[in-house]
Amino acid sequence: METVAFNVPTLSCSACSDKIQENVREIKGIANSSVDLKSQQLKVEYNPSDISPEEIKKHILKMGYEVL
Repeated sequence: METVAFNVPTLSCSACSDKIQENVREIKGIANSSVDLKSQQLKVEYNPSDISPEEIKKHILKMGYEVL
């Protein structure tokens, strides 16, 4: 497993945090995810043989969140 962090400046409340974590965890190859609202950062633990950070980023963008 590897971990990647994404800066998501549009994360501003616990409802957004819950939504993004639930959706990301449903993606094949994702083991875990966590959000730090203060830093607006999403950390994702993933299996690199199943998914890449770029693919994870695309999923987050499709949910309507900006990713830096």
